[in-house]
Amino acid sequence: IIVTAGASAALSLACVALVDPGDEVLLTDPSYPCNRHFVAAVDGVPVTVPVGPDTRFQMTEALLRGHWTGRTRGTLLASPANPTGTSIPFAELARIVDTVRARGGFAMVDEIYLGLRYDLDPGESRVCSALELGDDLIVTNSFSKYFSMTGWRLGWLVVPEALAPMFEKLAQNLYI
Repeated sequence: IIVTAGASAALSLACVALVDPGDEVLLTDPSYPCNRHFVAAVDGVPVTVPVGPDTRFQMTEALLRGHWTGRTRGTLLASPANPTGTSIPFAELARIVDTVRARGGFAMVDEIYLGLRYDLDPGESRVCSALELGDDLIVTNSFSKYFSMTGWRLGWLVVPEALAPMFEKLAQNLYI
């Protein structure tokens, strides 16, 4: 667990650690506008995937497969998402993660609104975190929304243990 100055710092740190110049990162359109900028700031290429009511304004495994190219390095998802408020059904998220793994990519999941989710998808008995899908995901969250601490800018990343030293080194030097 890497503590950061809010979820935005967590996402930008993850992009610095994982995205090389020219790497494509798949994002939904619409999505939180800053996510594109976090990718572009490290000379990555944000590839926006149009979503709409038919996909609940979220990425699907079929959309991910259809937009993945030889230059794609990973995906940055949010569930629940800003600005749409929709969530990726957990079974669909599992299919997305499996597809990303099969391609050797990374999956970043922003769960900043997870604690504010009050609806369940068919077949779900509780709200599930992406962390339940394995320890190879990068998941971010923050105190700001769920704990009503918007001015505190305190967030965190859960990263695979093998990546922790790289993230720590970057955080030490970027946020000293």
